[in-house]
Amino acid sequence: MWQVRPLGIGDLAAVEALLQHNTLRLSTLPIARDKLAANIEAARRGFEGNDTLASLLFGLYDNDGTLQGLSGIQPYAGGDEPFYSYRIDELVHASRRLGINQRQKVLYLSHELTGLTSLCSFALSAELRATPVFHLLSRSRLLYIATHRHAFADELICEIQGIWDDSGQSLFWKSVGELFFGLDFITADEQCALLGKTVIAELLPPYPIYNTLLPEQVQGVIAQSHPGTARTTQWLLDEGMYKTRFVDPFDAGPTYRGELALLTSMKAIRMVDSVQAASPDPEVDGDWLVSQGEGVDFSCAMLRGRLQDGILYSTDRASILADTPGLALSLGAPQ
Repeated sequence: MWQVRPLGIGDLAAVEALLQHNTLRLSTLPIARDKLAANIEAARRGFEGNDTLASLLFGLYDNDGTLQGLSGIQPYAGGDEPFYSYRIDELVHASRRLGINQRQKVLYLSHELTGLTSLCSFALSAELRATPVFHLLSRSRLLYIATHRHAFADELICEIQGIWDDSGQSLFWKSVGELFFGLDFITADEQCALLGKTVIAELLPPYPIYNTLLPEQVQGVIAQSHPGTARTTQWLLDEGMYKTRFVDPFDAGPTYRGELALLTSMKAIRMVDSVQAASPDPEVDGDWLVSQGEGVDFSCAMLRGRLQDGILYSTDRASILADTPGLALSLGAPQ
């Protein structure tokens, strides 16, 4: 049975291997072993309730207990430092005498999203993205938030990777950030992951950047998603999140935002008193996500069954504690 649960330091080698083979690099999780181990340990303190600002990291495990994916939640974006984005805005340039009135798109460095809850650190192979386990890894985070509602903000954000070239470099960064950092995109991204993003405010200009002064090709990638994120982007839209005016300061990828209580999954979550065995039934509701436990003991599994009077009847109860209450979220018909 596929299961999601908190990552542990014993998963370090498996996480390294997963990140090295992930087609989309995660700026929130540097592959440097010491920093990665520190992030996992910080997440553990977060699950234990000893660090309310630590990013939480979840692992996706297959029937053999092998790590096949990971995802994260940052309870409050930025943690103890500002969370930086560029805000797409407009300035009006007008001359009555010349009869000219133009709106110019500009980018303002902003930390307006600081303090919102951020869905982050999602890594899953392309072949698994097309299976129901994508929803297990994605939506189990919402079940965790529902279980620990007091520990998260009322709004969610999710940064989506922007457009990179074949060598993994950002066209946007080359025309903007590299001019002030003196570092290519990959190096700058890695350094910020290691040292923190306060260097953004230290090196990037606080003044608006006029889009029209950027090469046309670069203007075209602002707020555009990397093709590899299509499934995640569609899931965010299905949940009721929307594309904002904010983009990542490194690759100009878009940021999605939504009110937690209004998300499709949050409204569909149901309480479960217990999970009981059931004989095979062709009329079961379909696939369900079932979460149990809190903090470090949290787990979420996907099983097939039907919910009736607070009891989930299922033919597949491996890794599920029969008499333990939890939360359930229907995935509907098998996908």
